[in-house]
Amino acid sequence: MIAIVALAALLLGFGKAGVAGTLGPLVTVLLALALPADDAIGLQLPMLIFADSFAVAAYWRKWDRQMLPALLGSAVLGIIVGTIVVSSVSEAGLRRLIGIAMLTFAAFYVWSRGFVISEARRGRWAFLAGSTAGLSSTISHAGGPPILMYLMSSGLEPRRFVGTTVAFFAIVNLIKVPGYFYADLFNADLIVSTLWAWLMIPVGVALGRALVRRINRAWFERVMLVLLVAGSLLLLLG
Repeated sequence: MIAIVALAALLLGFGKAGVAGTLGPLVTVLLALALPADDAIGLQLPMLIFADSFAVAAYWRKWDRQMLPALLGSAVLGIIVGTIVVSSVSEAGLRRLIGIAMLTFAAFYVWSRGFVISEARRGRWAFLAGSTAGLSSTISHAGGPPILMYLMSSGLEPRRFVGTTVAFFAIVNLIKVPGYFYADLFNADLIVSTLWAWLMIPVGVALGRALVRRINRAWFERVMLVLLVAGSLLLLLG
């Protein structure tokens, strides 16, 4: 189990270096295959917050100050709904819910490429993107596609695009903490016993920064999506 957590930490750090948007959800599936589903998402949240600190430091104040508040405002609604959901389902139900959410993530991730939002509908899509991201992030830490879809259509220059994405999820992960306490998702013994494995997060960040320009990102994304779908099916069938 410790080896799985260490691998999860390495992948989280690797993903925070901007290598692949599918690594966070893949980590959720990996942990949920090795641990009870509630322990898996409860353990991953503090790991994500730790990983976020490296990403925020790298993109400090590079976010868009107009888009971020609108997205966060609607995300709070999604987080509240997500908290109600995870606090009311059984462990087996949560396991299936994570599997369904991840398959939806994979399909949406592929579909949203090249999506264009007209200026007249931008406000409506900001609300939808933020609330959907808040909901899916609370249930399974998989809120990326709606936010990426919205930001990719906004015409932001690359550094501001990444900075806004990083800031959004760093804040969303902090907002999720009270809800996770309410849903009793934090296993203190498990978190403390795996703290040393979190040292793999900065290792993953360093590795990701070293390799981000050397790997074929298109093929890497495809491999990660295949693994994500396979793991999600195992969650559903197991």
